[in-house]
Amino acid sequence: MTPRTGAVDTAPTRAVSGEESNAALEAQARLRRSRRRRPELGRRLGLLRLRLDLGLSLLRGRHRGGAVAAAEPVVLADEESAHLRALVAPVTLAGLGAVAAATGSFTASAPSARALGATAMLLLIAIIADAFPVPLEIEGIRSSSVSLAAVFIVGMAVLYGWAPAVVIAFLTRAIVEVVQDRPTIRLVYNSSVYALGGLAAGAAASLGDRTTAVGSLLLQVLLAAAAFYVVNLLLIAAVLARSSGEPFIPLLRSSVAWTAVPFSIMASVSLMLAVLWQRSPLLSAALVGPLVAIALYQRSVHSALKAMRLALTDPLTGLGNHRHFHERLQRDLDRAQADGRPLTLCLVDIDDFKQVNDRHGHPVGDRVLAQVAGRLRQGGESFRLGGDEFAVLLPGRDDGEAIPVAEAVLQRIGSAEYEHRAPVSVSIGIATYPQHGVERSELVRVAERPRLPAGRRRAA
Repeated sequence: MTPRTGAVDTAPTRAVSGEESNAALEAQARLRRSRRRRPELGRRLGLLRLRLDLGLSLLRGRHRGGAVAAAEPVVLADEESAHLRALVAPVTLAGLGAVAAATGSFTASAPSARALGATAMLLLIAIIADAFPVPLEIEGIRSSSVSLAAVFIVGMAVLYGWAPAVVIAFLTRAIVEVVQDRPTIRLVYNSSVYALGGLAAGAAASLGDRTTAVGSLLLQVLLAAAAFYVVNLLLIAAVLARSSGEPFIPLLRSSVAWTAVPFSIMASVSLMLAVLWQRSPLLSAALVGPLVAIALYQRSVHSALKAMRLALTDPLTGLGNHRHFHERLQRDLDRAQADGRPLTLCLVDIDDFKQVNDRHGHPVGDRVLAQVAGRLRQGGESFRLGGDEFAVLLPGRDDGEAIPVAEAVLQRIGSAEYEHRAPVSVSIGIATYPQHGVERSELVRVAERPRLPAGRRRAA
């Protein structure tokens, strides 16, 4: 493929000899063996799926899209594992310490038969709620769900104090993890996070005046629910940020944005539970209706958001598709025009990609596309337009700032190792609005015409 606008070229693809073909077959065999070992690594780490106790169950890959995950698995190095253990170890110790203290305090208080029965009942309900979470859509997180167990843990903290709340929270998650045969490290960490959330809820509830007054009860529930939510959100976002390498603040912000409404609904149900339980525990059965309504609402929202996301996502690479690109382009152009800031578009083509498909087959070509897509993500908002064509949007960056980004993309793609054991080169065209007299309607067309001096950048 000939270079295009602003095109920054890599070295041409060379022919593959018979010996190289044999080497490629051996590489494929090694790749298959390594993939069989990766699930075991995931089971040992036990942190690919972590549950936020008031509801968030977060399964985090580095990117959306199974093809990318298969082509570029995230394997933790020793230093990364140590970095993760630096968070997991103290959280686990603190959680287990809280459970020990809560068990001692609860036993020493000589609870009545009524209190023991209430604890057992709420524990059973919380386990059932936690075992069947409601799916939830969180941007950037492949799979997430909301568990209604928080309703009963917060309710226990308000009704009976911190000690039984910690015990219920810990046992709820621990029992579910054991029944589902989860790894030990995941069991102790997630259960400890639950326990610390229960401790925070109980401590916050104790700040209110324990009377039957409506205002006092409302304050207790709000404080307990907020404390429970904050502790768990912070701990789960922290461990996900460390395990995935994603920035903590954007991940936390995204989680808050998508969980604020479910959290508010569950806090209101916790208030209803406390009010009904004080009248008679049997009246709490009336919560079945609101809980089912919440579950149905969340499932309908999840289905709608999932359908919308699939309509805007390329299934092979997990990037935005052609439709998503044009929608995002128009939105960014509107913003650039309103704010007076530049918008740079980079169009990327894989050179001689047809030869990869012809020589090595379409499955290998698909994995090459997935690997290239993974490296484009690091440059900016990326899309697959079709075939071997991609686009990267760089809002707020002018031509001078976009060229180093394009060069970095070339470096990542050119230095990568591919399954077919041959180099991959790309051509990148660059156009910036409103520089160089580029109009909105001309941005894509200008990005397809050479503009940088020949030989400005060439990398193998």
